[in-house]
Amino acid sequence: MRKEIEVFGVTYDRYVLYQLHGILTRQLGLKTIVEMPSHGAKAAGSLYSIGFAAAGCYVTLVNPELEMMYGWDEIGLQANVSTLHNVNVNKTGFGDNAYDLAFNFVTWTELENPSAYLAEMKRIAKYVLLITCNNFQPGYPWHRLLHAIFGFPWNHGRVEYNHITKVRKMFRQTGLDIVEYGAIDSPGWPDPSGPRDVRLHQQFGNKRGLPPTKPVWVVPFLDYVGIGNFPVWMKTLGRWDMLFRKGIYKLPLSHLFYVLGEKKGEF
Repeated sequence: MRKEIEVFGVTYDRYVLYQLHGILTRQLGLKTIVEMPSHGAKAAGSLYSIGFAAAGCYVTLVNPELEMMYGWDEIGLQANVSTLHNVNVNKTGFGDNAYDLAFNFVTWTELENPSAYLAEMKRIAKYVLLITCNNFQPGYPWHRLLHAIFGFPWNHGRVEYNHITKVRKMFRQTGLDIVEYGAIDSPGWPDPSGPRDVRLHQQFGNKRGLPPTKPVWVVPFLDYVGIGNFPVWMKTLGRWDMLFRKGIYKLPLSHLFYVLGEKKGEF
């Protein structure tokens, strides 16, 4: 299979996620995390919870991409992770309050019933954290235009959930008190830039009715975690990204937003 190296923008996505997870782990006293589902979106899956594990949490990955589990071994965190397979994320069978936090990175918008999914996340954990693509930034209309020009089917989830007001409303309707929300991954360039997205669709998208294929992902982020250091430019951007993450002020500049909710009085 063809190899695909994650570009520096994806590496920066992972870096700010890593920083946010460390902050939330310390702030909330987290110990156990479930990420579900844990496949990837235009990048390698099953590696999005590394920040929690590095901060000392034990992570359970639901429906992971097994081919990417080598990454946990590479950075020495294999003892902090386990996997569960063929789980219905709307009806997991997990015990009530089984985890401190239930988490998803971007892919929850692909699910058929996000409301039922969010209710299940609330049932099994004290806190729920969803990180979602942000349509309130200039890369989004350009992304839609590229799909229209090239005739690519839209396979990035239901776009109505890529708005922070919609997600906050869903949290409240589910009975979750919103602890924190904000915008992250704000590097100064729009998302996506265009050519990479087109190439990925052309090389790995649906062809003649066949299911899409996946590349063999090479993940530079793992190298940085492994040596315990990141490039200066990444750390510099990350400082302001984390410092001003709360609220909606960075939305026009940010590729992602997050909403953190708590199940008060039921844990």
